[in-house]
Amino acid sequence: MVSKRNKYSLDPDDWSKQRALGHEMLDDMMTRLETIRDHDFHWPSEKEVKELMLPLPEKGTGERETYQIFKENILNFSLTHIKPNFWGVVAGTGSPYGMLVEMLVGGVNNLMAAKPGIGGYIHEQVIEWIKELLEYPAEAGGILVNGGSEANFTALAVARNAKAARDMKKEGVHGQPQRMVLYCSDQAHECIERSVELLGLGNEALRWVPTNENHSMNLNMLKKQIKQDRDSGYHPFCVIGTAGTTNNGAFDDFKALREIANQENMWFHVDGAFGSWLKLSVTHKHLSDGIELADSLAVDLHKWISMPYGIGCTLVRDKKAHFKTFVYGHEAEYIKSGQDLGDDQITSPHNLALALSRNNLNLKAYMLLRAYGREMYSGLVQQNLDQIKYFSGLIEANSSLELMAPVISNVVCFRYNPGGLGKEYLDSLNQGILQKIWEINFWIISDTHVKDQYMLRVCNVNNRTTKSDFDELVSDILRIGEQLMNTGE
Repeated sequence: MVSKRNKYSLDPDDWSKQRALGHEMLDDMMTRLETIRDHDFHWPSEKEVKELMLPLPEKGTGERETYQIFKENILNFSLTHIKPNFWGVVAGTGSPYGMLVEMLVGGVNNLMAAKPGIGGYIHEQVIEWIKELLEYPAEAGGILVNGGSEANFTALAVARNAKAARDMKKEGVHGQPQRMVLYCSDQAHECIERSVELLGLGNEALRWVPTNENHSMNLNMLKKQIKQDRDSGYHPFCVIGTAGTTNNGAFDDFKALREIANQENMWFHVDGAFGSWLKLSVTHKHLSDGIELADSLAVDLHKWISMPYGIGCTLVRDKKAHFKTFVYGHEAEYIKSGQDLGDDQITSPHNLALALSRNNLNLKAYMLLRAYGREMYSGLVQQNLDQIKYFSGLIEANSSLELMAPVISNVVCFRYNPGGLGKEYLDSLNQGILQKIWEINFWIISDTHVKDQYMLRVCNVNNRTTKSDFDELVSDILRIGEQLMNTGE
């Protein structure tokens, strides 16, 4: 009788042992999340690193033994941005259910995301839900990608091709009669510059427009720059608005940018990696007014609404422009012949982004959106905003702390300043406070420069944070600041 088992197989000899190991792993990680407040971050020692950095074993270490290495040499040194007191970078905290969904995705291991496969329908529904939540036009299309950087890159590729004077896919950037230029505020995320470089436009094509006192793009300076570029023989093709700057959570005037884009025949894109979700807020929704007017919108699902890393999304108003940018050139010939495009072709994820082999992002997003619904996500966003208001109130109420920038959304920029100190010493003192705070929990807060001023920074997209966590932060900063001044460090 011929054996139905190969000599080499990744399936276990004993499924009961595999199941037992799986239950152990699941229980360990659930306990980790349940007790996450008790876990501190530490950098690995040289000895602990050496346990990982070794030649690939010929026979393999074994599943259980390798899991033990994970627990001892990886898990304990993983950055604990999922802790309740983590506000240093815009990093989502995930969820226990999200972890379980990741397991399902790995079990299904399905790359099919197009119709008639079930993944195609799931992707379509997720895009519809995201459009609904962000009030983006119903006729728009979209694609799930791996994060905000890829979401912005995808949108700007569509903008470049749609607004090119000549066929970009055939002639490239060097075939354009004028150099193409685009605009963003000086507070825009650096991934915009990376996209511009990778799209072959060159970073000199990106105009960093100064911001006003509210840290949003100066519209008069934008208009002046566009006119100057046109007079110099350039081709202004895109203006990029930012919904939530990294430095201090500022928002551009999207309605005004839409008008300027219309007047100048330019594409209007919004980088709304985390700030787009203010659409779900009661108190701050007005800041996101106008993102629905954009030709394209980039948003992350793994940041403010805490889905597993990494899930981003690009929404594009013009489905055909999106499709024509990424479909293979030879497959796009029938577009020129006037043939109609079927909806399944236009909405297929394989035709809307660079990747063909795709993680099953659709299933992750679908299950989490359906499990929790609008009310939960709206509540999480509003809860973080209320906590930031509370934290900024603590700063304003203490004479040794100082707000350094307007508190616009979910970011607070501040410093320790008991008074009577020079700028150079204040900067050094606050840098020292930051280092001491990092000894408590790495990257619990961060620092930045806004308008050439050094300051400490808190950004709250953490679904585990409570107001008491901010009480503790203020107490630690005051204690450390006083200690550093007394010791002269």
